Amino acid sequence: MFGIKTLLNLFAYLLLLVPGLVYAGPACCAAVDADQIPVVRDDLAYAGLAEAIGASLSYLKRQPPSKLYRFCDRSYSPGEVAAGLVDFITLVERKLAPEEFGKQFGEKFELCAAAADEGVGGVLVTGYFEPLLEGSLQKEPPFIYPLYKRPDDLLQKDGRIGRLQEGGFVLYWTRGEIENGGVLAGNELVYVKDPVEAFILHVQGSGRIRLRDGQVRRIQFAAKNGRPYRSIGKLLVDQGKMELAEVSLPTIADYLEAHPRERREILQSNQSFIFFRWGESGDSGPLGRLGEPLTAGRSVALDHECFPPGALAFLETRKPIFNGENEIIGWAPLRRFVVNQDSGSAIKGGRRVDLFLGAGERARAMAGVMKHPGKLYFPVAKK
Repeated sequence: MFGIKTLLNLFAYLLLLVPGLVYAGPACCAAVDADQIPVVRDDLAYAGLAEAIGASLSYLKRQPPSKLYRFCDRSYSPGEVAAGLVDFITLVERKLAPEEFGKQFGEKFELCAAAADEGVGGVLVTGYFEPLLEGSLQKEPPFIYPLYKRPDDLLQKDGRIGRLQEGGFVLYWTRGEIENGGVLAGNELVYVKDPVEAFILHVQGSGRIRLRDGQVRRIQFAAKNGRPYRSIGKLLVDQGKMELAEVSLPTIADYLEAHPRERREILQSNQSFIFFRWGESGDSGPLGRLGEPLTAGRSVALDHECFPPGALAFLETRKPIFNGENEIIGWAPLRRFVVNQDSGSAIKGGRRVDLFLGAGERARAMAGVMKHPGKLYFPVAKK
């Protein structure tokens, strides 16, 4: 937990930053009219918010003075963004009554919303989690499916990811070529026993591995092959094997288990492939794309070409209610402050929000069924 003194020290440093080049354009954001301003309430009673904001402040501290962030046609330096975060958490720590909090929040901040085809603020909200897989450092049945470390021949050139072949630059191997052709033999990091769980780990981007001696190690995103991401849920719908309304992580996993002969073709239809590294022993949580630990229920993955990384946001959508057996018994409103601290291959454009839900069976169950429309707003300190 970050104390207010620590936050203020970071703030003081960040105020030294000066404006420069613009980081993100305004295409994904729009001003909010007075009649569209939501009632800001936090369904987690602000738990974990100081921790998440502290991670963003740590990230902003490392940004060059030339970087600017764009909200609704206005530019803000990293120092100004950080100052707004500190002002906000200071307001939260005063523990005001809801009406007074809303009043003072409105005096200090204005809202800039995600601009989407469905209207200002409209987004599609999904969830992701940190999976736990059984694994082995040696290839011994049933541990026969490798997770790979970043290969030495993986290169980036002119914004493309690829490799050198006969002196020319070509796209990197696809998922199918990697898994079927043995092109990365000798580059294995660890072996797991379930190819579907391995695929899920690729989609989530990080997780934990329980080794055969009982040791649990965190595994982190290291790189990707640069190939396009394709949803296998959409593929099953397009092939008439599943209705769109029933697509979820549990139903997809059940289908793959029931149709083992189709499994490889379905999984390899997604050409995107992730490479991993072992996490540091001191990691307090899975690291997002900012290089900072993610906070369950607070960190979100957004397209960083649209929305400034590290920024505070207010999210409205729905969340599932479960019984003791992780069975859905209803849905409830989700209204909370979140922080833009991650990204993903499937999170492109201004309409997608992926909420990090943590680890464990409950987080997995929630992530498997969350797919709802919502609203996303960015509180910006008034100038």
